[in-house]
Amino acid sequence: MNRGVILTMDNDYLRNLVVELTKYPKETEWIEFKKNKIDPNKIGEYISALSNSAAILGKEKAYIIWGIDDETHIIEGTNFYYRTEKKGGEELEAWLSRVIEPRIDINFKEIEIGGKHITILVIPRAQTQPIKFSGIEYIRIGSNKKKLKDFPSKERSLWRSFDTTLEELKISENSKKAKEVLQLLNYEEYYSKLNIAVPSNYRKIIGDFIDEKFIVKNDAGLYDITNMGALILAHDITKFSGLSHKYVRVIWYKDNTKLQTIRETKYLEGYAVSFEKIIEYVMTIIPQKEVIENGIRRSEISYPEIAIRELLANCLIHQNIAQSGTSPMIEIFNNRIEISNAGAPLVAIERIVDTVAVSRNENLAGFMHKCGICEERGSGYDKVVYETSKNNLIAPKVENQNDMFTKVTLYSKVPFDMISKEDRIRTCYMHACYLYVQGECINNNVLRDLFGVPDKQRYKISRIIKNALDSGCIKAVDDETAPRYMKYIPFWG
Repeated sequence: MNRGVILTMDNDYLRNLVVELTKYPKETEWIEFKKNKIDPNKIGEYISALSNSAAILGKEKAYIIWGIDDETHIIEGTNFYYRTEKKGGEELEAWLSRVIEPRIDINFKEIEIGGKHITILVIPRAQTQPIKFSGIEYIRIGSNKKKLKDFPSKERSLWRSFDTTLEELKISENSKKAKEVLQLLNYEEYYSKLNIAVPSNYRKIIGDFIDEKFIVKNDAGLYDITNMGALILAHDITKFSGLSHKYVRVIWYKDNTKLQTIRETKYLEGYAVSFEKIIEYVMTIIPQKEVIENGIRRSEISYPEIAIRELLANCLIHQNIAQSGTSPMIEIFNNRIEISNAGAPLVAIERIVDTVAVSRNENLAGFMHKCGICEERGSGYDKVVYETSKNNLIAPKVENQNDMFTKVTLYSKVPFDMISKEDRIRTCYMHACYLYVQGECINNNVLRDLFGVPDKQRYKISRIIKNALDSGCIKAVDDETAPRYMKYIPFWG
């Protein structure tokens, strides 16, 4: 897959790899067996053919193995020692790396199996364009090496294969034994989330993890843990390559600025394990106020829990996993909560309520819905807008920060006269979107209830409606209707 994965191949892995590959009944389109050394130019052609074929077949690597009988697949040993081979006075590996286009990270390996010398060439799959040798693209047809241009259907398949591996399904940790997988991933929490008893047979657990795409069985018969598996079930996310900053951070500030931090809490466990813990913690530290109703004193929480749950779930599901050095983050101030993640919004912010959700991490989203962490696709922001309006809060603000980050801000309740013009217009528009999706419209009465404005001050709502109309975010259903009975929908309705 990449340099990191290849460099971790130890002798045990390589022996397992050879044994597993020789189990195939014949040479495949991504494996080539040779007894002894062959012409360097032929090796170059094989590299091109095998790399391109691996891409079509969805294999991360291809192999040439010397020391294997190509008919019987019996391990016989070889007299091919790549370190002593040269091409025009240049070391073979260096020459091949130079003449292959585009350059790929090929790696020769040597091991002994049963006292017999084996040489292995590990070849990464083609990633963004066909691999060429001496300007020519090759492909495997069965066990035969052919020019790619002579097989148009294969060429089309190859181009379709590029850049299809989802970031969430890329490998984070490779070549783990089953026991090691179960030490790194919290399988007990997995079954708990699904309300299923933990199987007594570890093979059943491994099979379930493969089905969920948490792990994949590699060419050596060992297991690779995907980014998705680590992000969902890790005991400690920081132990996984490329994910060391993908744990959730909750920062609690003293007031409305970032000058003084009361506490920063890091949740290093996978999201399925830590999600409820995060929500419980946030709900205990957000500002509360005492209210008296019918002579009874009670505490009123500043933000609806459902809104926080949905926004945190969105933050995790829609984050750009490939963007390194950034954590999903919840920042709690006296007057607001900011929830941010790596990656720009995938839909236009003004259409975030009604547009069918698009996710960077469909499999992650699917599992989080499956175990009840978040709602069905497309309903998250609808619920957030509904819950904030029901609690007489201004609409959340969604921001695209330099096409690098998404930030959503939830605001605590403030008196109507302290709400800015911008916040009033946005709240009016977002509620219009929400109601329109339900087949309804906003009017003065609806907005008075939303903002908590008495009937005698309906003129204040009329001013908001006028400002929203002037900004172009809403429009009248019927311009001929008397002003008192006028109804409005979003501009795109």
